[in-house]
Amino acid sequence: GSAGPPPTKQQCCSLGARPPSLLAALMAPAGGVATFQFGTGIKGKGLDKQKRRQLNQPRGICLCADGSLLVADYGNHCILKFKPGDAKGQVVAGEEGKFLPTVDPLKDIDKPMCLPEEEGVLLKRPGDVCEDLKRGMLVLDTDEGSVQRFSGDTRAKTLVPVGGKSIHKSVGAPEIVKNPRGVTVAPDGALIVCDTWSHRVLRFAPPGSAEEMEKPAVLAGMPNTWGRQAHQLAFPSCAILDADGSLLVADTNNHRIQRFEPNSQEATTLAGSSSCKKGDALHELDMPTGICRDPRDGTLLVTDRGNARVLRFPAKSKAGCEGTVVAGPDLVSRPWGICAAPDGAIFVSDDRDAVVLKIEADGVPVAPRPLASEPPLPVDPVPDLDASDVVVVEEEALPKTAADEPVIQDADPEIELVISGSPDELD
Repeated sequence: GSAGPPPTKQQCCSLGARPPSLLAALMAPAGGVATFQFGTGIKGKGLDKQKRRQLNQPRGICLCADGSLLVADYGNHCILKFKPGDAKGQVVAGEEGKFLPTVDPLKDIDKPMCLPEEEGVLLKRPGDVCEDLKRGMLVLDTDEGSVQRFSGDTRAKTLVPVGGKSIHKSVGAPEIVKNPRGVTVAPDGALIVCDTWSHRVLRFAPPGSAEEMEKPAVLAGMPNTWGRQAHQLAFPSCAILDADGSLLVADTNNHRIQRFEPNSQEATTLAGSSSCKKGDALHELDMPTGICRDPRDGTLLVTDRGNARVLRFPAKSKAGCEGTVVAGPDLVSRPWGICAAPDGAIFVSDDRDAVVLKIEADGVPVAPRPLASEPPLPVDPVPDLDASDVVVVEEEALPKTAADEPVIQDADPEIELVISGSPDELD
């Protein structure tokens, strides 16, 4: 049926008859300036002549307890760590510009069938990263469909899939994690994974617990089926746990942010359209990929990727609520990940502009980035890559059965791009 008119700001925030001006005063400041930039704005790897780290395709980011920033550089196959105010950074997982080889049973028929020698050392298109205070950091490898713990100089330990990686896997199998985009750690140590191409969010038991080897539980979505009903998801990109234990999900191709009550498969829409309509108005979204709460006031921050902006929604936002613009096209092109510091500083990754920005309500802005019309600075080519390696998803990753990926009429063009495995995924 009809979704009806969007609720008023008073209805959204349960503020009675308070005027919009008061609503704005109750939220953290909306707009901001970029006061620091990680990356040069030119895609590349290594350091430039000014000893600034070049990024290729930064996606997932995480602010550590000591103030350092972890960045998953999807295009450079590595994780970088930047200390506060540090533009150089260092590689802390993977090897910059070098990816984990793919085992091909047909090509390697004369070799023993085993995982690559570089397993546990190299990565292949990492999409997210989060800090594990006690034991290092957790890295989600999108292309490998895995979550690994990196700690010190030892090889990484695979936590997802359960029991470790295998060269024998069927992408169509319902238990396989397919091209995940997000990972976070629950208070009890469980791993929450956005199983993007399976259109669901999974909970893996805490590593080292008695339940560690059990199959993951489905927290949200219907496995291998995407749709537009409240309990369904379409290529979710990020999931976080709210203070009350509910699950918030960036339902990317449905252009909305969903809230699932604890132990419930039913959801309500917090931002965007409950009928999954994209748009560029302040109460609409277009391919949201990242979400986080502002620790100061609980407001919801969303990277509205298709609209080239970051929006802030009230803490008790509902479908149709208007957001306020934190960063627009003057600062970001294709924002992906987002996190907020205790002092209100916001960090946003932009995988088209190859930067991560620190945005604050006030401060001295960084120098503007080069315009697209300006000739780019020379960048060393990434080694060990050829045309067959640049695709985001291997050809066999596309489910072949109708049960795995049902065709829905009037599908959005962005969904078709994601399914096709285009190198410009969501771009």
